[in-house]
Amino acid sequence: MGLRRKIKKFLYNLKYPNAKFIIDLNKKKVLVTGSNSGIGLSLVKQILEHDNQVFATYREKSDKLDGIKNVNLFKIKCDQSKTEDYISLENKLKNVNIDIIINCAGIFGPSFKDQEIENISLEKFRDAIMVNSLSIIKISQIILKNSKPQIILNLSSDAGSISLNKSGDAYIYRTSKSALNSITKNMSVDLKKKYGTTVLAIDPGNVQSGMNSKGYMESDKCANIILDIISNNVEELNGKFINLSKNELSW
Repeated sequence: MGLRRKIKKFLYNLKYPNAKFIIDLNKKKVLVTGSNSGIGLSLVKQILEHDNQVFATYREKSDKLDGIKNVNLFKIKCDQSKTEDYISLENKLKNVNIDIIINCAGIFGPSFKDQEIENISLEKFRDAIMVNSLSIIKISQIILKNSKPQIILNLSSDAGSISLNKSGDAYIYRTSKSALNSITKNMSVDLKKKYGTTVLAIDPGNVQSGMNSKGYMESDKCANIILDIISNNVEELNGKFINLSKNELSW
């Protein structure tokens, strides 16, 4: 890593101090999607440390989840681009009262070149929309049959903000995250009214993950900050799109 990048990484992380979440985040049943890598995996590990049960979904491989030896971890295979996989998810969660849903699963889609308007594949566009946004609706439908979750947290991206878009490109990814943001806002109105559920979206920023291997922030630190946010006065964030500093972003 070059000196300039090291400095940028240091200054980036300086903006986000480590947190210690201690309020109202134990003995919960938590569903975390996209859990075999990145932020999802870090969230699973840290949530388990606080005497919670975690129901962790993965798309294909569960090798990293397999390394976690904890009786409170329940692994569920679910490729969120395939409608048939939701049948298995529903069966596994049939008698589980989920308290918190954290939707981490996400894909960038094809390469930047293949997301230029001249090259877009509608089939690949459909898959990204399904994973990044429509899956949130289907998962919520499954959970709401048996539970009244306290919190639904959707990991979004500032790339989904229409007003912040100054550079264009990445049609598939941007659109799928814009759709996620719209679904989040709608759910925050409906589910708060019906069930008292707090629904919000968070842009995790420049975090190391399978999608962004050169991210400035370690996924463990990002997960720590996210959990601190949802364990402290989260109700005031209902219907908001925020970053890790809890600053509100424009839709």
